Amino acid sequence: MTKIKSNRILALLVTGAAAMAMAPTPAIAQQPSPEEIMARADANGDGDISWDEVMTLRTQSFERLDRNDDGVVSVDDRPRGPMAGRFDTGLARVQLQFDADGDGDVTRDEMLGAPAPLFEQGDVDGNGVLTGDEMAALRASAQPH
Repeated sequence: MTKIKSNRILALLVTGAAAMAMAPTPAIAQQPSPEEIMARADANGDGDISWDEVMTLRTQSFERLDRNDDGVVSVDDRPRGPMAGRFDTGLARVQLQFDADGDGDVTRDEMLGAPAPLFEQGDVDGNGVLTGDEMAALRASAQPH
C-alpha cells in the first residue's frame, strides 16, 4: 500500500474526513490533507487523538455541512454554483459512512453514533485515546509486507 493510501486510512480514523471534504470553502480550495484532518482532530495539540476529540470534530463537521440547520445533512444543503459538484461527491461519501438507515439523509445522531472501526483497531489498549505510537503502528499495518 502506498504512503498516500496509508495516510487516507489515518484520516478515516477520525471519520470526519468525508465530511470535511464537502464543507463549504472558498472558490477552488483543496480537500484537507490527512495530516490537516489529524491536526484538527488533535484539538489540544498533544499528539494523541481521544475519542472526545473525534466526537468534537464530527460535531463541527456536521454543523458545517447542515447548511440549512434542519438537523439533517441532505441534498437540501447543496450550495449553488461551482461548489455543487464537490458537495454531491462529498455527500455520497458521507452517506456511505454515516447513513445508518439508508434513507439518503444523515442525521446528527447517525453521524455522532457511527462506529469508527479503524479508531477501535488502532486503540490497542482500549483507553479511548490513539497515541502517536498507536497511530504509527496502525500506519505500519497498512504498509505491504
